[in-house]
Amino acid sequence: MERDPAIVVPGGLNTDFILTGLSRLLKPGELGAGSTMDIKPGGKSRNIAQMIASLSGPGSVAMLGRTVRDRFGLWQAPYEALKESGVNVDHVQVLSPEEAGTDLPGLALIPVDRDGQNQIYLYPGANADFSPADIDAAEGVFEGAGAQKGILALSLEMPLATATRAIALAKRHALKVVLDPGGISPNPSVEELDQYKTLLDGVDLFKPNEHEVKVLTDIAVVNLETAIQAAKILRDLGVGAVLITAGKDGAYLLADGVEEHIPIPNVQINSTARDATGCGDQTMAALCARLQAGDSLTQAARTGVLAGTLQFYRTGVQPVSAAELAEWQHKA
Repeated sequence: MERDPAIVVPGGLNTDFILTGLSRLLKPGELGAGSTMDIKPGGKSRNIAQMIASLSGPGSVAMLGRTVRDRFGLWQAPYEALKESGVNVDHVQVLSPEEAGTDLPGLALIPVDRDGQNQIYLYPGANADFSPADIDAAEGVFEGAGAQKGILALSLEMPLATATRAIALAKRHALKVVLDPGGISPNPSVEELDQYKTLLDGVDLFKPNEHEVKVLTDIAVVNLETAIQAAKILRDLGVGAVLITAGKDGAYLLADGVEEHIPIPNVQINSTARDATGCGDQTMAALCARLQAGDSLTQAARTGVLAGTLQFYRTGVQPVSAAELAEWQHKA
């Protein structure tokens, strides 16, 4: 008998064009050549859904979203990767260009330098019209997940009204809300910033990186002390707990009775790959998977940082498996 997914992931499906091997990330007007071009499934929420399935097993997670059958067939890679990984895609709408009002799905252009640092240029495509009505149409998924004391794993690569509606349904059906603010505008207007802050009220666990924290709190997180300062502002806005990721500096976990720096683990991997693409998504996926499995917040956060570190040594998004994660947890 097929089980109801316990984790619900609404958001965008993208096709990523990843150019690796650049000597450095370019400034305006410059030309640079990479060594490898890959076309891969992407989209922050889509990545998270596939990564959770890789850790928690087929049927554990449902993806909500929309895409379009474009003339180049670009929509297929992210959609088929979800199906192959065992993600429930019953509420991913695959539309014609006429139905979608656009002839392209979400696309991302990602240059990556030799140190693994990247930039992301996003074309939302069909994702731009992912609406509150689409969330309402999937209320049965929220109800099924709520019966399992499940999780809404949310990012902000969607209209804010849609994210707001997803949180409202999660609360109606007693899901925990874990929010990764990937997709937040780096330079929001005053009105946008107020909307972002309003969205945080009632979020159980907030997982920003240091750049997103700076946008929301105007605090540069460089150590545990500044992380504590930023977390106080965020928790005063209604957030339950905060996990701030900080790249090579690991992460900072701030919750009731917890103020902890989690350094990245010393993993020895025989790989020349260095690519930050998907590291935050992998951290989010492992965090949600382990929380749903019953781990404590601290245990889940440490596992999330380990999973994100393993992802760094892979080109593009290649989900970490449960077996790999268990193996490295034993070694760490």
